[in-house]
Amino acid sequence: MAPSGSERASSSSAAATPVVSAAREILGQRLSDVRECLSGLQQKPHRRRQLIHRLRVATRRATAAIDVFSDCLPKRVREDARSRLGSLRKAVATARDCDVLLEELAESAPTIDTADRPTHEMLTGWCLARRVDAEAGLKRAARDCSPRDMQKLQARVIDAVRWRAKHPPTFARFARPVVHEQLAAFISLAEGDNASWQQLHEVRITGKRLRYTLELLACGLDPAVTEAMVPALVTLQEVLGSINDAFTASQLLQDILRSLQAAAPAAASRYHGSLTQAIAHYQQRMEHGRQAFTNWLDNWRAMPEWQAVKR
Repeated sequence: MAPSGSERASSSSAAATPVVSAAREILGQRLSDVRECLSGLQQKPHRRRQLIHRLRVATRRATAAIDVFSDCLPKRVREDARSRLGSLRKAVATARDCDVLLEELAESAPTIDTADRPTHEMLTGWCLARRVDAEAGLKRAARDCSPRDMQKLQARVIDAVRWRAKHPPTFARFARPVVHEQLAAFISLAEGDNASWQQLHEVRITGKRLRYTLELLACGLDPAVTEAMVPALVTLQEVLGSINDAFTASQLLQDILRSLQAAAPAAASRYHGSLTQAIAHYQQRMEHGRQAFTNWLDNWRAMPEWQAVKR
């Protein structure tokens, strides 16, 4: 649906806003989202799983905002914010990864063959033990960066925003080169050798960073660009996220099997068949994902908006 006249006027007004004003508003909102998620974890234990996922996304978006407006922040403030957000994100990531694996194990339980059930139960127990450890790490991180601490950080970041050159640009003039730079980095990785799983992981991270930047700077860009590219990058995250989940599961199962073979050979023999079968299943999913990425990249290259920005 085409934007209305009032929406176009609002977008035009935002594009003409001084970058310092825009930075304060965006940084404040992103850090406020993190603070609200932290408060929710304390006050709504029945929604803990959903809030953990939301907090992970919120820390990523807030970090992206810090990076986008890094030139507007003193180094000390910027590094402190990134460090605090990074510690939270790392703690949340471990808990979230366990939740995802436990969900997959629970969903597959009704269809597990009798012969594979001991392995399924062993993996569920292992994952539950790891989730308990992850919860302790998450609580430590939340204590070190409480909602009150995040509120203080938010105020400090907003207060520190400055443009140190004589003539601060408008939001639009600031936004365009930032997007071009990130788009160039993304294109370079996406068109590289997709035979490497590590390369595809880097494409995923860079694509996610580009998506968050486009969302942050949308009001300073041509609406046609963001309206086309953001949904395409969302699809990319689904494709590469599936590959990453399968790769992580495959590596995890291989690590468990190696550890069993070293520490408990009898147990390793018991679980070997089911584990190797599961590893092969995840590796097949990875190969399917690689083909899906190739198809996505062909569609991306054909986008008129991408061709226009590339020039």
